[in-house]
Amino acid sequence: MKTQTPFKRLILRAVLRKVSPMVIRVLALPDYLDLSRFDEVFRRLLGWDGLGFSFHIHGQEFSSFLRRTRTQRKGLADFQLRPRETFLYTCGGIDLWEWEFRLLDSEAGSNGDDAPLCLAGRGASPPEHCGGPTGYRLMLKRQKEGEPMGTPAQVEAVIAMLTAAHPDQAASNWDLLREVMDDGLRSIDQRLEEYGPLEPNRFSLKEANQRLAKLMERGRYRA
Repeated sequence: MKTQTPFKRLILRAVLRKVSPMVIRVLALPDYLDLSRFDEVFRRLLGWDGLGFSFHIHGQEFSSFLRRTRTQRKGLADFQLRPRETFLYTCGGIDLWEWEFRLLDSEAGSNGDDAPLCLAGRGASPPEHCGGPTGYRLMLKRQKEGEPMGTPAQVEAVIAMLTAAHPDQAASNWDLLREVMDDGLRSIDQRLEEYGPLEPNRFSLKEANQRLAKLMERGRYRA
């Protein structure tokens, strides 16, 4: 594996925003990684595939949806992060999972000691394509209640209440709202059937590092 000499090994703490129960990962990786490789490593740690990313560091945005060459040139070392400093990483162009990273520590790296590792964690990674934090929250609620979140009778009760409050609205507007609500509720049930049962408190350090090891073995991790 090609490395830069010298390099630093960064200890980072990542917290997934707008999600409960909390999802936390602590990882160590070399600072010579560019942002694209960082994205690949962190997604693999989570067990996600990813559909784009963006970073907000020192007031600047670096996104896979903008000029890719600009993103690829930037490495973690370029930002000279200091202990306790934070940056925001958003994974996925649709679900928009926001992770706040904080630098806990850094130490001089050495050849042969540059493999990314997960050091600790808490909480399960949500299903990547479940609708982001809102979709995940609704899935957890649906699973906890054990019943459909909105029965046809409940949907009609909401429509009736809105119709009484806004009698001037055309009937076609309520038909459209009814369709949207029905589709949304069915979508939650379908996602839960596909990804469930959810175990929001589950975390396996061993499995996280096994995924990282496979990334190394397949030769997709490069300095």
